Amino acid sequence: MSCRIVIATCIAAGLIAGCNSATPPTAPDATPVDPGAMTQPPANSGVSGQFVGVGHRGSGTVRFTVANGVGRLDFGDSFSVDAVPGPFVYVNTTNNANTGRPLRVAALRSNSGAQSYSFQIPAGASYTWVLVWCDPFNTGVAEAAIPATP
Repeated sequence: MSCRIVIATCIAAGLIAGCNSATPPTAPDATPVDPGAMTQPPANSGVSGQFVGVGHRGSGTVRFTVANGVGRLDFGDSFSVDAVPGPFVYVNTTNNANTGRPLRVAALRSNSGAQSYSFQIPAGASYTWVLVWCDPFNTGVAEAAIPATP
């Protein structure tokens, strides 16, 4: 059996990730906050993690700072993920945007480099994951485990 036939069979059966669109996660959207409303976090404040790819290439650092009900995600200069359709940034209590207590922060602004996101944190929420998620195919791209936020 040729490689082309095997690939065509897998695509027809929907066995290759990303071949079929899916319903995106039903997570609520975060309320954005003007970046100027939260001053630059002090050095070494907040919690940090390292992105790893999930079926895609992903790397780099993220710092998550929470103050007065406002969260701020700062992706480091070394942040990089594969280009995928419809990537979004999430915070969650699990590494899956379909379970736990996911919050869709914003559309990913760039596949690489430093970027920041400021948003309202729901009362009583504490997060342990930062995710880059491909919403159209409802699949993870990259994830970073972080210590629980206050």
